[in-house]
Amino acid sequence: MVTRIGALALADFRERRRRPGYLVVLLGTLALGLLAAPVGDSRWQVFQVTDLQGRYTSGYVGTVTALGGAVWLSLAGFGIVRGTIVRDEQSGVGGLLAATPLSRIGYLAGKFGSNLLLFGSMLLALAGTALGVQLLKGDSDRVDVVRLLLPYVLITLPLLAAVAGCAVLFDTVPGLRGGIGAIVWFAVWTVLVLGAQTAGGLDLLGMRRITSSIRETLAASGRPVGGVEFGVGLTADNRVLGSFDWPGLGPGEAGGPASTGVLLVGAAVAIALLGALWFRRFDEATTGLGARPAEAEAAAETPPAAASSAGFTLDPARLTAARAGRTGFDAVLGELRILVQGRRLWWAGAAVFAAGAAAVTPDGPSHPALPFAMLWPVLLWSRMGHRAGGGSVDELLGACPSPLRRGLAVLLAGILPALAMVAVPVLRLIGAGQTRAAAGALAGAVLIPALAMFCGSVTRGPRLFQTVYPMLWYGMINHVSGLDFLGVTGGRAPAPLAVAGLAAALAAAALALDAIRHAAR
Repeated sequence: MVTRIGALALADFRERRRRPGYLVVLLGTLALGLLAAPVGDSRWQVFQVTDLQGRYTSGYVGTVTALGGAVWLSLAGFGIVRGTIVRDEQSGVGGLLAATPLSRIGYLAGKFGSNLLLFGSMLLALAGTALGVQLLKGDSDRVDVVRLLLPYVLITLPLLAAVAGCAVLFDTVPGLRGGIGAIVWFAVWTVLVLGAQTAGGLDLLGMRRITSSIRETLAASGRPVGGVEFGVGLTADNRVLGSFDWPGLGPGEAGGPASTGVLLVGAAVAIALLGALWFRRFDEATTGLGARPAEAEAAAETPPAAASSAGFTLDPARLTAARAGRTGFDAVLGELRILVQGRRLWWAGAAVFAAGAAAVTPDGPSHPALPFAMLWPVLLWSRMGHRAGGGSVDELLGACPSPLRRGLAVLLAGILPALAMVAVPVLRLIGAGQTRAAAGALAGAVLIPALAMFCGSVTRGPRLFQTVYPMLWYGMINHVSGLDFLGVTGGRAPAPLAVAGLAAALAAAALALDAIRHAAR
């Protein structure tokens, strides 16, 4: 039994590590390591200690990169590890596994192990980056492997084990397998991971032991510790920072984080196996898996070769030529219908939001409803740039003379819901004389559909956008000026023209990638 579970986990890991989404998150993880412990004069920080910065000892570098990895991978990594059960179902692998002696518990345990292997490979790369940063910085040439790796073992890995278990559970619970699951997880992540930094939250990041150890080090060096505050999150600090020498957590200080880690790992296993209550080993007669229209989005990362090519039958006798002069308009309208398919109440929700936004007076440099306006269409945008289980859609769209025309139709169809959501706030801003804020909102309404199209084109599925966009949105509402795509921070936000230029670049990259794929057929 254990051998079969291990073989399943290893085979699944080998298959998933070749996917573009894995490479994107891995590169993002390595970039985060360089931001958490920059070698040059960068002012970006992931771990903040008021106006201080630690010298790059093995313990300090290991701690700050481990904390950054915990926050980043618990959100971005979740979007990559989930969906594997749905892929097995859609590709037919699940049917083959159902014919083996592997039980439901064994299958879910194998998927949980595969998720852990994915996270473990990324943490190894991040730890290697931390070691390289320490040696390049030159603050300390003494490498303490135990203090470097201890935060990963005690803090990051147990937390990611819980994330891996939740991913398995979300893949089995009806209603959480698609885009709704991504939104639910973002809410869970916000409450638990970010709440771990508060005094009353669950100490998932081991912050109490870390901050206590740093305070003891500062006090021993004669520094006042009364006003020292700590935080985890990507911020830029332009102040002249002082330095402190902290060796990191040692084995003797591992008691608290270790006990929390053991509890997290136990909870992770229980959460993963809890999915057996809904999972029926791909027996469609029992569960109806694959038969629910609402679950179609959950299959969005199924490789085109594995997806059914007979989603529907075309009757050539009923096909008519495209009407001259209306091809482009009809293509945009058709793509818009595809985006809103299965979401009949979407326009009603947009109308309710518009009515509420009209009753709110612009306050400050922007309209307060704008950030929330750009959340409502997120599940529509995640369908852009790919065709999941679309059957013979390419034949239906044969009237489009080129992939470029077709891609532009997809882009315009994604921009229309964005414009519908920001229309009322923009009109209120123009009426208040805040034309720059209005221009920023319009530029942001073009950027996000372009980003969705690019993410969908790269990975051929919705997961990457559903992972990247919540983090971008969270940075915006926390007034990280470099991520403020809607201009809610006023003059500190990027210029609307720069945002529009980035949107054009993303759209051009997505169109070019689609054209290359079309030419290679």
